[in-house]
Amino acid sequence: MFLLRIFDPVRRRNYFNGWMGITFLACLVVAFPLIIIFTHLFSRGDAAWQHITSNLLPSYIVNTLILMAGVAILVTIIGVSAAWLVSMYRFSGRQFLKWLLVLPIAIPAYILGFTWVGMLDYTSPAYVFLRNNFGLETGQFLFFNILSLPGAIAILSLALYPYVYLIALTWFEQQSASILEAGYSLGHKPLSVFFKIALPLSRPAMVAGVSLALMEVLNDYGLVSYFGVDTFTTGIFSAWFAFGSPVSAIKLSGYLLLIVFLVLISERLSRGKRRYDTTGAHYRPVQAKRLSALKGSIAMAIVSVPVLLGFVLPVGMLILWSFQTGHFILDSRFLKLLQNSFTLALMAAASVAILSVLTGFTVRTFPSKTAQFLSRLVTTGYAIPGAIIAVGLLVPFIWIDNQLADATGGASRIIITGTWFTLIFGYTVRFMAVGYNSIESNMARTSVSLDEASRSLGVSNKKTLFNVLIPVIHPGILAGALLVFIDVLKELPVTLILRPFNFDTLAIRAFEFASDERIAEAAPASLVIVFTGLLAVLLLRKSIKKQDYVHHS
Repeated sequence: MFLLRIFDPVRRRNYFNGWMGITFLACLVVAFPLIIIFTHLFSRGDAAWQHITSNLLPSYIVNTLILMAGVAILVTIIGVSAAWLVSMYRFSGRQFLKWLLVLPIAIPAYILGFTWVGMLDYTSPAYVFLRNNFGLETGQFLFFNILSLPGAIAILSLALYPYVYLIALTWFEQQSASILEAGYSLGHKPLSVFFKIALPLSRPAMVAGVSLALMEVLNDYGLVSYFGVDTFTTGIFSAWFAFGSPVSAIKLSGYLLLIVFLVLISERLSRGKRRYDTTGAHYRPVQAKRLSALKGSIAMAIVSVPVLLGFVLPVGMLILWSFQTGHFILDSRFLKLLQNSFTLALMAAASVAILSVLTGFTVRTFPSKTAQFLSRLVTTGYAIPGAIIAVGLLVPFIWIDNQLADATGGASRIIITGTWFTLIFGYTVRFMAVGYNSIESNMARTSVSLDEASRSLGVSNKKTLFNVLIPVIHPGILAGALLVFIDVLKELPVTLILRPFNFDTLAIRAFEFASDERIAEAAPASLVIVFTGLLAVLLLRKSIKKQDYVHHS
């Protein structure tokens, strides 16, 4: 029976072909750093590891868990409440605020963090004004010490709540009005309907958004490092750069990886077999209710706060600082930073787009459980913090470099790690999911009959892909590549660890200026990153507009 399965022509066609080989190779690329981490996880520790476990590891664990819990609570409160108000009620500025609420996602957390530090510092315009006119004195920072764990939680929440907001918004707008009306008919007030009906039903949306936010929390290095909060990510950097202990960095990466897997698995297990369906035969779209002038003003004020704190005020301050420092920052060195950053982002976007198209076409043309599994495996890199991916790549590549150097008589010891190859490899692993999801969704909306008609005319799979499918799905390919481009431009942990010597990008330069207390000088590089990130927001706005059209049609 087993031999019959192996020699079955259909199974051989679906499993043993060059396209499946390419998909398997893409999976191997993504899995490579994880394999390295797990194979070294239980290796014998050195003296640095003994010091870390005795003195530092407890604080890494506590701070990381507190950070995750605090951000999870705040992004849920901000994202869900904002999504509920703009989807269920009509008030002045609602449509404008609906997409403005997405804007903070364009600002990396580390840029948002040092911008707020500059705005609350003792010498900031706001503090000087309040001190000179009202005699307000609150220490080094206005109101509270932002360089702290609570400050890091607040900044990360402002930067990451759009993950929850976007998913919750889609959920609330697609739920059936009959379910909410049933609550009202039983005498429940609007607040009671929200907490007892809408909120429990929106659990999958909330968990999905919070999980994405927590993945970014675990990936963050720039903010927690700048704020002086010791987490697993800062510990990985310290083990590698300060202690010079790759073994300790790998072990910390392995433990952080276990936390990531626990976050992904825990909700799935806790949900069990419960269902959260809100559509059915009696489905009717929700019609937003018009609020009175007073209540509408309150709702507008509530949803405006995260936009002001997470985007308007920080970007306004960055623009002001850029005008103050631009005349001596914008020189040939800055142009070199632009060239480095944009070239890296373009190369990574192209790498991800090519692998995503080939993988998506394989799943489409040779459907099987194996192909589906491989496609899911390809997208796991986005859930893995950048520091883990970087360490998982650098350890074997340094070993390969040493072997090549020995083979060439010591002519070069940085044949691989001294080039952009390792960086592009790391970006491809990290952001493969971003490109693949966009491209795969466009493929799914394209009828398979186009492929079948092409093959029925004797056209090969290769020509079908390049002459038929790609011209149809090219908007999805461009959108996926653009999202990867923007993410690479913002990425800090992978770039810091894997960059060649004397190589800087916009993200690194902004972080270094801020770390040297030259916050105003970090503004021009930060603005380029922010305004490039706004391109992703424009794509999201188009998506929201499409949802509005479907919802109201």
